[in-house]
This record gives sequence, C-alpha cells and structure tokens, in this order.
Amino acid sequence: MNPVPNRDFMEVHPLHQHQPHCKQQCFVFTEIADIELPAEITKFGGGNEKLRCSNGGIPTYNCKKDSCSESSAERPGRSRSRRILIGICLVLVCIVMAGGIPLALQLRSSSLLEARLAFIRRLLTESPLIEGSWKPPSDIKTNSSGLADIRQNHIGAVLWPIAVHCGAQYLDAVQLALEGIDEAKRITAASNSMHIVESADEMEQTHIRGEVAVLMGIGGGHALGTSLAVLRSIYLLGARFVSVTSLECTTPWAAAAIRRRDYLVEENATNSLNEFGKTMLFEMNRLGMLVEISQLSEAAMVIALRTAKAPVLLMNAAPLSLCNGTNVASIPDHVLSLLPENGGVILLNLERCGDRPISVREAILAINYVRKVAGVDHIGLGGAPKSYALLLAELARDRVWGNAAIKKLVGGNVMRILREIEALKNRLPLYEEWIPNESIESNSYCRYPES
Repeated sequence: MNPVPNRDFMEVHPLHQHQPHCKQQCFVFTEIADIELPAEITKFGGGNEKLRCSNGGIPTYNCKKDSCSESSAERPGRSRSRRILIGICLVLVCIVMAGGIPLALQLRSSSLLEARLAFIRRLLTESPLIEGSWKPPSDIKTNSSGLADIRQNHIGAVLWPIAVHCGAQYLDAVQLALEGIDEAKRITAASNSMHIVESADEMEQTHIRGEVAVLMGIGGGHALGTSLAVLRSIYLLGARFVSVTSLECTTPWAAAAIRRRDYLVEENATNSLNEFGKTMLFEMNRLGMLVEISQLSEAAMVIALRTAKAPVLLMNAAPLSLCNGTNVASIPDHVLSLLPENGGVILLNLERCGDRPISVREAILAINYVRKVAGVDHIGLGGAPKSYALLLAELARDRVWGNAAIKKLVGGNVMRILREIEALKNRLPLYEEWIPNESIESNSYCRYPES
C-alpha cells in the first residue's frame, strides 16, 4: 500500500515493508515538507527524501542507518529551537499589539474622517447648504472677510432677515425696513459672490454659478405697520419671508415670546394670534412668502401651524428640552410634533446655547432628537460648532444619515417648502382688510385719520 500524506495532521504513515538496515522510527515524520515525492505521486505532496521502488513496485525509502540515527538525534534540538523562536515571536506580537494597534486605529480614524470630509464637500457642491437667520458683519461695507467666511464654511445660500428695532414700532419701523432692504441690495450688488434671489430655481442657479444666494426677508411683523398694503409692497421689493414677531416684540395682531419676567405687556395686547393676524398669514401665503414663527408665543405658534395654508419656517431655533438659551428660540416638543402635519421646517442654531458653546457631540444629539420628534423632512441648519463640514462629517458616521438624508438637512427641506409656497401663489383670494381701530387706538401710531 502506498504511503498517503495526511494533510490534517502533517504525518506520513509507515510503510508495510522496510529496508532491513533501517529502523521503523526513521520513517515517522512530523512534517510533510521533509518528503520529496516523484512525479507520479506529487499530486499528494512533496518532500526532500527520495523514494525507490522495489519488491514489485512497492516504494521504499532509501536511507542509511547513520542518516536515520542523525535525524532522530537532531529532532529534539530542533524542536526546542522552534519553541524558543515561537516564544520570541509571541513577545514581539504582544509588543506590537500594545503600542502599534492604537496608533493604527488613530491613523485609520483620521483617514476615515478625511474621507467623510471629502464626501461632504462634494455633496455641498451638488446641493446648497442654506443657513437660516444670517446676520452680516457690522463692517461688511468696508471689510469683505465676512463674505469670505461664508464661502470657507461651504455655505451656498443664506436667509437674511432685515432687522428693525422693536422700539421703532408705531414710529418709523416701516421706513427702517425699506432702508434695510435698500442697504442689502447695495451690499450684494457691490459683491461679486452674493446675489439676491426670489425663488428656489434662482437659488439653485446661483449655487451652480458658484455664488452665494441671498433670500431676503423682514425680521419682525412690527415693520409692516399692521398694513397688508405694506406687506405687498415689501414683497414687490424682493422680500420672500417675514418673521411674524421678533423676540419680545408683540404687535397688535400677534403675541411674541417673552423671556423676561419684568417685561411690561400692553393692556389690550393679544396673547396669541388674532383674526387680523390670521389674515396677515393668509396674505403671505397668497403672495408666496414664507411665514417664520420661531419668536411667537407658544399659543400663537400652535395657531399659526394649524392656520397657515402653506408650510411655515422656524429660524434660529433649538429644542427647548435641550437648550433654553436667550440667543435662540426654544421650541417645545409638542410644537415640533406639529411640523409634519403642516410640512414646516425648523432651522437649528447649533453654535451656542446662551453663552455656552455647543460641542459637535451635543449638536448631533440635538439633530437626532429633532429628527425623532419631527422627522427628517422637517429639519435644517442655522449654525454649527466649528464648521458645517466637520459637523456633517461626524453626522455621516451614523448610517441613518445617508446621502439623501444629509441633502435634506443642509437645504433640501428649505427648497421643498419654497417650492410649495411658490405653487400656492395667487391661488388664494386677495385680502383687503384693515386692522380694527380698537386694536391700535391706545398706542402711539401716527396715522392720518381716514375720512
């Protein structure tokens, strides 16, 4: 019977016939590599020892007594050497694992972060990152660094609310709003990288050209002078959204959120959204203007969400359960839960909570929290810790934030509600109502009496 190497145990069974001058122990091998087989048997393995056929073709080993004895004597020494070598290798492996693997993991983590950053930068060239509630630097007329910061942060579009101080209400608030619109137009005209847009399509085209799109709006309903005619005129000048109120600036038709306990409220002021306020919302919907409600009182926000004919917007906001700072609009969970029904979007300011900077981890926690309450179709960005690219790259580590979800977050949801409000344009009836005199008779409006 021919010797067949056993590959599992690396051992050759002894032959049935042996040369008389060789002991049987010479034919027990521990490694198949020690045997060299002829061509007709190489399909079973190979080695260094040659075979000789005799006695009717039965292969036998051609070895000498001295060589067999020498091999048998050398085997224990070689085994000890191998054990020592294996031990040294194990020690080296332990050293590598103790010091080399953490470094390798760090290099791998760094490499993965760079890959995610590259993915985010490429994605932001396809879809504009829309930042809500952008405030231009005070020296923007003489210093263009503010515009450079926008491009460096990969921002493709901004929502620019024209700010009018609440103290100008009943005085020259309308004039200040008109002057603010004129200033915004002159600033963007003097820049080669910013362009005022009036629709979602214009925003996309501006982004394709490599410019920053500016969607202009009014930062408080007090700048409308409680007049639907002023609202329509401001729309014709290019404004495409109106914040119904600014912080702690209640109007005769809408109640603002109050943070200070010592704030004095007018005696006949509304504590919610009255009938003329609803008419204001309907006219904004008819014109194709976004209704921004983040600084309304809680009761007024609920009414606006349930009354508006088109999706609303909440800018410079954060969930109340995670941040109750004075620099952002803190939105309760039950208001967030109404966004899917209305179709609206909240733009999260994740840069600071009050005076405390927000970490990337906290920002991701807030994003995922709002996604859980309101849904991925109702969330956007209005500020980020460090940079948008880093925030999005870290967010992309979570598998639920794939390509499509991140595009919705960075601006896709805002583009959606812009198109929905544009589709509603001129489909509602024209509103010509005037605010009731009793709503404004106790304030200091300078108004010529009607005949």
